[in-house]
Amino acid sequence: MTPDQVELVAQAFYGAEYPGDWDDAPEILQEQFRDLARMAISLLHRQISHNRSSFVLAKIAAPVHEEEAVRLPS
Repeated sequence: MTPDQVELVAQAFYGAEYPGDWDDAPEILQEQFRDLARMAISLLHRQISHNRSSFVLAKIAAPVHEEEAVRLPS
């Protein structure tokens, strides 16, 4: 994750909770929202990684359709 990503997510979270301008918020509050943003981005990356792994496993375990099956000579 990049600092810009963290900042944008933090600002979005702040805007969902407070009507004021991000730049006017106390630094300690901004840092709390940055920490929250880092956690959210990290969890999102973990979820995406898990979903990709699950998708790959599902593709491997999926039954082969008749027309896709490799036919071995008898």
